[in-house]
Amino acid sequence: MISVCMATYNGAEFICEQLKSILSQLPPDAEIVIADDGSTDDTLQLIATFGDSRIRVLPAEKHLGVIYNFERAFRAAKGDVLFLADQDDLWLSGKVSKVLAKLEECDLVMHDAWLLHKGDAGMWVRKGKLSDIRPYQSGVVCNWWKNSFTGCCMAFRRNVLESSLPFPRNLPMHDQWLGLVAEKKFRVGFMEDVLVEYRQHSSNATRIGNSPAGILQKIKWRMDLLKPLLTFK
Repeated sequence: MISVCMATYNGAEFICEQLKSILSQLPPDAEIVIADDGSTDDTLQLIATFGDSRIRVLPAEKHLGVIYNFERAFRAAKGDVLFLADQDDLWLSGKVSKVLAKLEECDLVMHDAWLLHKGDAGMWVRKGKLSDIRPYQSGVVCNWWKNSFTGCCMAFRRNVLESSLPFPRNLPMHDQWLGLVAEKKFRVGFMEDVLVEYRQHSSNATRIGNSPAGILQKIKWRMDLLKPLLTFK
């Protein structure tokens, strides 16, 4: 069974396009687990218009932020294979079938993505690939020092999830932790296939490229990761 895990927060501008791109590729027994973090726009109402039994929404109990809201979706997921999905991207044709084929030989898969930016006419245009500015690198140490995992391009088997939960406190980002667990304990595979259009805008939870965080914040993030990584078995 496939579980697609999504964290939403005020995603009304993009959520319908994204759900259509995902649902068109899922079999009848799959699920999309959406953990909402207290949206105040029309996100939940738009999701409800789909009337699709494969969509399961977890209403907010309190505002958790993107990392621990994703953890809530993971805990509720029932699938043997889990895909991460952002609320504002687009899945390209063949993503599910190609990733499932790759998972026959590994436990976690990373693939490439097109980076979308708004052009002068307000249209979304492709401006290079994710791998151009964040190439995947294998290994625990290099991904602790500089993360090369991007959630919207990841899928993994349940064994990776079970080893990753519960999330340690003060994680810099959920995708980095999942990737580090997989690098340390399981088999990680990278696909050059470009299977997502990854929108870049001011409300992204993760900034690709130059991070606005200062050097002290970056050091803290690494130290926050180091202890659970060293004690992880």
